[in-house]
Amino acid sequence: MNKIFSIMSAIALIFSNGCTVQVNPTPTPPTAQPKSNTITDTINVEGEKQKITLNLYKRAGLPFTTYVPANRFVDQTVSSGEGTAVWFYWLQPDGKPNKNVYVQFFFPGEKLTLQQTTERLLGNNGLFAINKWQVTNRSQAQEDLYPWATEKIVFRQQGDRNIVGSVFVGEYNGRTFWAVQHYPAEFGDGFEPLARKIFSYLQLI
Repeated sequence: MNKIFSIMSAIALIFSNGCTVQVNPTPTPPTAQPKSNTITDTINVEGEKQKITLNLYKRAGLPFTTYVPANRFVDQTVSSGEGTAVWFYWLQPDGKPNKNVYVQFFFPGEKLTLQQTTERLLGNNGLFAINKWQVTNRSQAQEDLYPWATEKIVFRQQGDRNIVGSVFVGEYNGRTFWAVQHYPAEFGDGFEPLARKIFSYLQLI
């Protein structure tokens, strides 16, 4: 009891002498900085470095943002009960999209496990079977993946040995999605470095 009285007396003495007790305020979380609408970067094409401009891609209702090389692609979005697909089609010199050369993101409408997602891709009625894509390699090695990807599946289109590409299986906050790069082999040197920038700048929301 005497100890409690002594503590209370000490507190009273502090306030009677005009002393103040300093309380450190709770730090305010840093505010996310808005993304720049335009950035510059460098790509390597056939051993030569080229500086490029990329524009911010951000659309209401879509669960991602990225940067897309300026004046090189045109986007198209299609949504249904199955999910939402976003294409970035390569623009030809005449300004028309080449629909054989694209980057695509697909976000399923339902929550799928990684195993279910793989089945949607590689099953008997999956994306690969529908498009006649033949798997030529599968990798989960970190050096082959982007931070958001869990697997890379390389393909070649059956019946048209010229069409090649890759599918990246992605996962974010417990939801899976996939990303595709699809192109004729002769477009690889010019298309792939630009496609890699779209994948590299991908941020999920």
